[in-house]
Amino acid sequence: MAALPEPDVLPEPELGALTERLAATRLVTLTGPGGVGKSRLAARLGEAVGPPVRWVDLSGCPDAALVPHTVATALYTAPAPGADPVPAVLDLLATSRGLLVLDTCEHVLTGCAYLVGRLHDSCPGLRILTTSRKPLGVPGEQLVEVPALTRERTAGLLQEHAASYGLELPAYWAGLLAGQLDGDPLATLLAARSLRLMTARQLHGSLREPGGRFAVLTDGPGDPARHRTLLRTVEWSHELCSRAERLLWARLSAFAGEFTEEQVRTVFPDGSSLASLVSSSVVLAHRDGIYRLPLAHREYGQLRLAGLGDTLG
Repeated sequence: MAALPEPDVLPEPELGALTERLAATRLVTLTGPGGVGKSRLAARLGEAVGPPVRWVDLSGCPDAALVPHTVATALYTAPAPGADPVPAVLDLLATSRGLLVLDTCEHVLTGCAYLVGRLHDSCPGLRILTTSRKPLGVPGEQLVEVPALTRERTAGLLQEHAASYGLELPAYWAGLLAGQLDGDPLATLLAARSLRLMTARQLHGSLREPGGRFAVLTDGPGDPARHRTLLRTVEWSHELCSRAERLLWARLSAFAGEFTEEQVRTVFPDGSSLASLVSSSVVLAHRDGIYRLPLAHREYGQLRLAGLGDTLG
């Protein structure tokens, strides 16, 4: 069977390498599951590249058709009411040699693809960095997957977050909790915040219960809204899936761990949706053709499979 397409994966995203990639290709999309740190890495990359950096947050854009207007407004170049905002954006950036960051594109993908395609063709000095759970599909786009943290880094980050709340987390418990957090930076932050209300032992027990991570990883910062709880982050991805993709997502959660494309197609008649789940960062691909659901996605799929998903909230 033909191998599924896979983006480049940087084991430890290196700002120097990403800067060189941007300079060479002018269009890079950071992909990965929700909460993995795409926006954070984009911000770090913007600092490394240096001014001028123009940042547009698209998380609140309600419709793909409104992407050009949202970008124009963020760049303070909105045209007159009723006028097409695209020419204004192109005029503003035509001679720019800076960086334009479009953050959170996955829910307005077609609008982003159209505008980015126009910018890429019309603004030869402009570098464009986007963050999205799905590729834009624009010619010249280079995909870079933001990887999960290692278990050791997860444990260290958990201790750092806990310390910021005045809590001391022993290395033993940090390591045990890290094993349940799956290298997810958002889950790690939420876990540290949960430690203000429960012991490490209690948190570890909750994370091991079916659906437990969604019950306790709920105390996120106020913005963005999709990161306030781990459940909301996963639901954001689920809402962007087609009905066939949602069904396969639930069915894939029956696998205890890793699986191959051949196993999926053998067991499930709707296995053809696997490629789209991979491109949507719902399923993670390894270079040797092995795939897996992140723990949060697998647990959410299991709840859906059991018919409990609609009761979550």
